[in-house]
Amino acid sequence: MGATFELISIGPELPEHSGPVSTASIHLPGAETRHWRSGNTTLQEEILPTIGGTVYCYDFQIEHHIQAHVKVNESFIQLYHMMEITGKGKLTQQGSAIDFALLNRRGVYLYTPADYYTVQLEKGRYLVYGFCFDPEIQIGKNSQLKTILKPLLDGYYNNGQHLVASIPFRAEEYTRAKHLEIFEMLQEGKSSQAICFSKTLDDVFEISIKKLIPTFEMHHPSRIFIDSAREMIVQHFGAKDEDIAIKQIAINLQCSSDYLHNLHTRHYGISLISYKQGIRLEKAKRLLMQKEKLTYVALSCGFYDQSAFSKFFKQETGSTPKMFQMKYLK
Repeated sequence: MGATFELISIGPELPEHSGPVSTASIHLPGAETRHWRSGNTTLQEEILPTIGGTVYCYDFQIEHHIQAHVKVNESFIQLYHMMEITGKGKLTQQGSAIDFALLNRRGVYLYTPADYYTVQLEKGRYLVYGFCFDPEIQIGKNSQLKTILKPLLDGYYNNGQHLVASIPFRAEEYTRAKHLEIFEMLQEGKSSQAICFSKTLDDVFEISIKKLIPTFEMHHPSRIFIDSAREMIVQHFGAKDEDIAIKQIAINLQCSSDYLHNLHTRHYGISLISYKQGIRLEKAKRLLMQKEKLTYVALSCGFYDQSAFSKFFKQETGSTPKMFQMKYLK
């Protein structure tokens, strides 16, 4: 498959260093390696094409904010593990303005369409190991994996224009150990032993899938869809002093209110209306604890008057807003 991406530029601009790689980095024999330096700042890119795909390792030590622009030449699916992240990083896809945070010790399966991307890195250490592959090679034989990665496969086969799905999972010690085993094989010049190398990669996939199965439903596209409705509610009550109708959310998401209600109940066990009322209630409690007047709290939470608010609050908590406020302020 070969390398499917390339680093276009880094800002602020850093001089390319032609010397040996740093001792702290992991060198992949036969890899295309690039190395930049600026003071104590080191950026290193290492790529190794294999029989099953492309193995890559990014080892960054950042002393101040860096922004890198990357071009993906050919769509692919990837598994990557953030083995050590001590700073804050974010990946942004240009074509759809979707962001993904880089989180320490997280593994992610990701569909990556051909597009331009920006990686923003704050001060810290970034050691990221990944394997990008054509799904026909790596998962065509594994029906279980096919089911879990269906949204990724759909995006790949239909030339999707977005990062259609990301399924994160915790990368625990055993997973990390398998990655280190791969590194050791490469360091010892065993990369040509395709059977042994592929077996280790298969082990990594198997470990990852065992972690994915319990959380697959959580990150299923329908879960992601209903979570966007929940986020709309949270953002609305955080920014506006008015109620929001489920019907309006459904219009924004181009679906029916019934569909949203059914989907939310299926994933969370309560109706979307109940969730919305819970968010309103939390906002009301917060304002009451800040010693705000009842009329102001009522209007800020989207109620027409104090009477309607008091009825809602007592129904939800068993206490009137005034009693709640007095109890809290004692």
